[in-house]
Amino acid sequence: MLGIFIGIAAVVALISLGQGLQHTINEQFEKVGADKIIVQAKEIGFTGQFAPGQLKEKELDIIRKVHGVKHTSAFLSRSGQVQFNNLQRTYTLMSIPRTKEEVDLTNNVHNMAAGAGRLLTHKDKQKSVIGYNLGNRNQFRKNIQVGDKIIVDNESFEVVGILKRIGEPTMDGAVILPEEDTRRVLKEPEAFSMITAQSEQGENPADVAERIEKELRRDRHQKEGKEDFTVQTSTELIASFNTVLNVIQVVFVGIASISLFVGGIGIMNTMYTAVLERTQEIGVMKAIGARNKDILLIFLLESALLGIAGGLIGSLIGVGISKSVEFGANATFGAGTITAIFPWYLLLGTVLFAAVVGMISGMLPARRASKLRPVDALRYE
Repeated sequence: MLGIFIGIAAVVALISLGQGLQHTINEQFEKVGADKIIVQAKEIGFTGQFAPGQLKEKELDIIRKVHGVKHTSAFLSRSGQVQFNNLQRTYTLMSIPRTKEEVDLTNNVHNMAAGAGRLLTHKDKQKSVIGYNLGNRNQFRKNIQVGDKIIVDNESFEVVGILKRIGEPTMDGAVILPEEDTRRVLKEPEAFSMITAQSEQGENPADVAERIEKELRRDRHQKEGKEDFTVQTSTELIASFNTVLNVIQVVFVGIASISLFVGGIGIMNTMYTAVLERTQEIGVMKAIGARNKDILLIFLLESALLGIAGGLIGSLIGVGISKSVEFGANATFGAGTITAIFPWYLLLGTVLFAAVVGMISGMLPARRASKLRPVDALRYE
């Protein structure tokens, strides 16, 4: 039974958290809009930190000139040291572009809105906006407030705004600076981490993305399939994330299924013991007219009930684990970072699956019980 508990609990916890994470990511991308196209250096991964890429001003100019592109924006993002209240911490430093249109597009793509103060403008110098966590989580033993000064690479920046919680750990822990200031403190004069293009109304974003990829490939003298960059629409990007999350869920659920197999063996042993202990009872039932299939059904139902009991208890444990992880993640990274989702079909499906595991595990003991001869069963001691 312990294996059933563990297996079902793991399946419920993993799937509910996976679906919650998918929901959070999908929600973020829906806010971005379907008309956005993301260009990144290929070595950028899913770690939340942008790796040094090969995208520069030249690539940005090429993208601007592509037919169907309405606006573009680009930013640089790297880890950097931030000092406040005599403490130093490592955070993501992110640049804000140099024109109003680019700033507006960047704010839209990253769902940035001021919870206190204001957002940066293209005219700001030596100003900064900080993520929600820096202004609300006492990460420097006190909260940074609008008007405070922070030190980034020995340079002082006035905090003019604190972002509302976005629900994405990197952005909620970011320090946003004007582009020129970011390049200076990071000693990075040219590179961009990511370029965003907005397609014209009426244009198919996928077609515009294809044109961008073609122009960049031509400029960089690269063959199709050999690019050192990626061009994806927001729809394609979310599909990629969902694919990765689905694969991860399948792998972990597969691992959890090992516990279900062990639990099934436990139920089989339990049912064999029950058959031995109730051999005389089986003989009496057969003597008064019980058929083989009646005995078989009785023991199959008992093994199914064991599976259902294990499924119910395992589901409750899984819900508890999911809620604990949800609470811990939200306490660490901010409310709404992840919400465990428990669709009815998940809980019902796991209990029914546990019942099926129980019945399959009880099949051999039930067959053995049904094949007992009444005379032999009544003589058994």
